[in-house]
Amino acid sequence: MRKRLVAICLAVSLLVVYAAPTWASSTPLEGLRQIELILYGQVKDGSLIERLNGLEYDVFSDQKSGPILVRIEDLKTYLMLGSGVSDSLQLKLNAIEWMMYQKVSADEVLFARLEQLENDMFGEMQPGSVIERADTLLTMVWATDKLNVDLVTVPKETLVKIKLLTELDSSKNKVGDRVRYRVIEDVIIKDRLVVPAGIEGLGRVQDVTAAKRLGMDGKLTVDFGTLTAIDGTGVSLVMSEKATEKNKSLELAAGAGMAGVILLGGPIGLAGAYFVKGKDVSIATGTEFYVEVMRDARVSGLSLMPIN
Repeated sequence: MRKRLVAICLAVSLLVVYAAPTWASSTPLEGLRQIELILYGQVKDGSLIERLNGLEYDVFSDQKSGPILVRIEDLKTYLMLGSGVSDSLQLKLNAIEWMMYQKVSADEVLFARLEQLENDMFGEMQPGSVIERADTLLTMVWATDKLNVDLVTVPKETLVKIKLLTELDSSKNKVGDRVRYRVIEDVIIKDRLVVPAGIEGLGRVQDVTAAKRLGMDGKLTVDFGTLTAIDGTGVSLVMSEKATEKNKSLELAAGAGMAGVILLGGPIGLAGAYFVKGKDVSIATGTEFYVEVMRDARVSGLSLMPIN
């Protein structure tokens, strides 16, 4: 009877945990801190109300009214988060950068990105709120302040061509080493841009074994993590069968260090694997190859056509 009671209590506890609202895991102070880091790159001094009022003035040129949690959530939504948000600052800056530079600096501080765009367009930082300044840039570059955005599904196994920005070497790398890479071809779904060329991703060395005697080859495994789509949504990547087959058709960069390099898929149960087999050969910075989308992802795709 006692065991049964304990089991019931555990089940109820789990239900309570999973039924909790998403905002319950973040206090207003933590939410404010996240916004400041996203926008300014640093946490501001002062009381919660002072900081919230300052954020709203910088972004909207006006202090809002209402519950603190709602005001914080409104700021988060406008600044960067999520698929389906067609007028977020993140999406606007991504679209402007892609059109101007053919690359996107999605991991950089939003305020710094806005200033850099203004310097490149006008020669100096512009006055006004963040929303006014972003819309001015958008109109200059896209001839509209409303982007043509709609939700699309990026299917599992969609190929993504990337360039390695970090050398990989089974004799030098250690578990946990960062592996940088850049997308070099736009990913287009239903005539909509979902992952822009130029956006960078960050993986980690997951497993590494140096070459040994008795013919044992070196081995290196990389978890490619997630890429940021045009709207800020994370898209998980993996090296699996489709990417492996595509890579077999590539002629990797010639050179003594690349001799004998083979691209293989990961073993069963290991997600995001990229194996290098050989006698401690390395894959040089600049090597291009394919990875693929791990699972279906819903993304706000950007059309180059204006809104009718």
